[in-house]
Amino acid sequence: MQLKTKLSILACSLLAASSLSAEDYVSVQFVQYDESDDRASVSSPSIEFSKDFGVDYNLKLGLVADSISGGSPTWFDTTSGASAYSRGEDIHMDDVAYGNVEYDDNRVAGSALFTTRFASRDELAIGVNFSTENDYRARELSAEYLYYLGSSKNQSLSLGLSYQANEVQVECIENEACDANSGASQTMDVDVISAELGFTQILNQDSLAKVSFFYISEDGYLSNPYMNVVRSYNPNSSIVDVVAENKPDKRTAYGATAQYIVAITDTISSNSTYRFYDDDWDIMSHTISSELYYELGKSWILGAGLRYYTQSEAEFYRAGFFGDETYASSDERMRDFDAWGYKVNADYKILPSLSMNVGLNFYDQQDTFNATYYNIGLKYSF
Repeated sequence: MQLKTKLSILACSLLAASSLSAEDYVSVQFVQYDESDDRASVSSPSIEFSKDFGVDYNLKLGLVADSISGGSPTWFDTTSGASAYSRGEDIHMDDVAYGNVEYDDNRVAGSALFTTRFASRDELAIGVNFSTENDYRARELSAEYLYYLGSSKNQSLSLGLSYQANEVQVECIENEACDANSGASQTMDVDVISAELGFTQILNQDSLAKVSFFYISEDGYLSNPYMNVVRSYNPNSSIVDVVAENKPDKRTAYGATAQYIVAITDTISSNSTYRFYDDDWDIMSHTISSELYYELGKSWILGAGLRYYTQSEAEFYRAGFFGDETYASSDERMRDFDAWGYKVNADYKILPSLSMNVGLNFYDQQDTFNATYYNIGLKYSF
């Protein structure tokens, strides 16, 4: 039955099991994301190619191109216009406003993942990723090893490591040696090291569970070059400064994830996840999500999902004015908030080798904004 097959595929995907039948495919997707209040709008077409070479090797290649536009909320000097770089000193507070500043950007990202299966059917996956924008470049190298704890392959351990080398172009203020393309005065580096250790257990023919623990270390320019703060050094004065935000240049995070997948009946399955996150910026978050899938006949799989997210506030966040604090940010992503996500999706098998998927998602962040995004795609297996 397709549902049991779907559960098996989910399980084997988590375990990277060698028992998966070979499937070569090309998948094309389009995602449209729009936020309320004229904030971000993203159009994102992508393509993915997967090819098995015998039973021991697999290569996946991906390419995505994003077109991004809209407005980002920050403080700015109204006398200089609504720009992220409308900054200055000795500004009257009546000339300071908080609102959206417009931006446009394009991003191209690519990925490659090569998986090797050994005689024991343990697996090693090596990946490379890159991403480039007008003012940001990211390169990543990753590796994951899957180790089975017995011949039954009902239990496995996985260890994943990744390293990112990122570059941020920061706008020049009083520097004539500007980058000709971005207008930036200098290139700032951001290094990110991530590690994750996971354990997966197939509980029975209908269910499995996975737990994992992760660690993330960021080092470098972690501020947003487009975010400003207002500093008021004299509470009795109406004169303030509008300056770039300043976040710490180091961040260490850790957390855990628990996942449970089960075939409830012959036609219904569910995938539930809990994630805990904590870092040394005083941000702690909890994420709970659950997805339900229903097999309708031989051609349709319908899905629906619910997600809840909550986080605490960073120690250096403030919506209002700052004084002479070293670290200061009014970035709304650093505040405490709750958010709900809702999704519905459908997969339809047009032909044995051709399927179509559509999805609609709604995101609602408490007292801030909401977003709607949809995806549509085709997958051809050969």
